[in-house]
Amino acid sequence: MGRRVVKKVYRNTYARGQRDIKEFKDRYFVKVELISLKVLEDRDLLGNESEIYFRVGQRPHYSTRIPNRGTMNLEKNEVFKPPEGLTLYSEFRHAPEGGVAQVPFYVFERDPAKNDDEIINHKLAVPLGSSDYLVINQNAIKVKLKLVGLRTRY
Repeated sequence: MGRRVVKKVYRNTYARGQRDIKEFKDRYFVKVELISLKVLEDRDLLGNESEIYFRVGQRPHYSTRIPNRGTMNLEKNEVFKPPEGLTLYSEFRHAPEGGVAQVPFYVFERDPAKNDDEIINHKLAVPLGSSDYLVINQNAIKVKLKLVGLRTRY
């Protein structure tokens, strides 16, 4: 048997290690991660555990509910810590470096007897080009978040 000759036919592409810096200059990956959640007092009418969920992003089109079904049931002074940062929101964004991405952040307490209470309504300012930590302590709920706005080539 003879040796098979493979002819390489390709052009200079970004996949071959050649990329255009201008094209990816102002692309950022914006991410909001939950580090911990603590309930400082009972929020339920009957004194049971609080049933909490999040909504992050522009409502109604791009908001996501976390968890998408059910709730996080926490008693007074109980702390919820995900094993590694729980991603609440992520997106790719075009913007100049040093800018700020605004992300709406809501925390709700679910109660079967009445409508869901909006506990926290906050605009997160995610710095582009770096990462930051934020602690929100409002209405007897303490939320620790990690805000990431790092450069990406995608």
